[in-house]
Order: sequence, then structure tokens, then C-alpha cells
Amino acid sequence: MTESREPAKAGDPLEQNLVLARRVVEAAQQEMVDKARQRIPALRLGAVAGAFGVLATAATYRMNVLLLEKRLPPELASFVAAAVYGGGAGAAAMAASRKWKGLPPPLPTDTARQVVEILSDND
Repeated sequence: MTESREPAKAGDPLEQNLVLARRVVEAAQQEMVDKARQRIPALRLGAVAGAFGVLATAATYRMNVLLLEKRLPPELASFVAAAVYGGGAGAAAMAASRKWKGLPPPLPTDTARQVVEILSDND
């Protein structure tokens, strides 16, 4: 047996609360999208840093090892080259991290604050 519910009328408090809840959810979603868009430059910077790191490693690793092998044993030459490339990757990661940390969290804090203000004004 199915229950039939009558649609709520425009002046009905239930309908008003549903409309308000939809608006709050939509505002929260929009705020989160806006904050996520602010993070795109930091993500791009991190991707570029990673791509350049891979390209630089692929292009120069063997050359550096060969040059270092003139003065060092092959194992130590490889270790020194890897340490230098790792340091460069770490510096790029730190730059991306600093850019990321300066951004607000991707949470709907402004929308939540507005809802609390509206609710406290109604009391």
C-alpha cells in the first residue's frame, strides 16, 4: 500500500524550510567550487614542477653520472646525481606547498557563517 502525500503549499512552513535548505546547499556548493578554482594555479605549479623535474632528470642524469664518474666511483656518482635531482624536486614541492597553504580551506565557511547569522537574527 502506498501513501499519497499532498504537495505542500507555498505558505507552508515545511515548504519554506525546504526552499531555504536548497538555497543553503546551493550557496555552499557554489562557495566550494569558487574556493576549488582558487587552488588551480597551485595545482598547475605543482604539475609543471613535476614535469620539469622528470624532463631534467631524463635529459641530464646520464651526462652528469658520466662526468662525475671521472672523479668518483660509479655508485657514488649515481648517488650524488640522485641527491641533486631530489633536492630540486623538493624545492619545487616546497614552492607549490607554500602557494597551497596561502589559500582558504575549500569548505563553505562563508555560507555557514551567513546561515548562523540569519538564524541568530530570527531568534
